[in-house]
Amino acid sequence: MINTILYSIVVGLIIISIICIFRAYAGPTVLDRVVAMNVITTNVVMIILIFAYIDRSLYYIDVAFVFVLGAFIGTLCILKLLREGHII
Repeated sequence: MINTILYSIVVGLIIISIICIFRAYAGPTVLDRVVAMNVITTNVVMIILIFAYIDRSLYYIDVAFVFVLGAFIGTLCILKLLREGHII
C-alpha cells in the first residue's frame, strides 16, 4: 500500500520536473531558469530518497547528499557569475 503511494508521489514529482524543464527553457529571465533548475534538483533528490526507502538501501542517501551538494555549489557559482561577471 505504501509503495503505491510512494510511486504515485514519484510520478507527481516527475510531472512537476517536466513543467519546470519547460519553465527553465522558456523563462524570460536568468533567475527564472535558476529557480526552475533548483526545483528540478530538489525533485530529483526527493525521488532518490523515495527509492532509497523502497529499496531499503542506505547507499542512495549518499548519492542524494552528493547531488545536493553539487547543485548547491553550482547555484552559488551561477549567482556569483551573474553578480560579478566571473566565478573565481
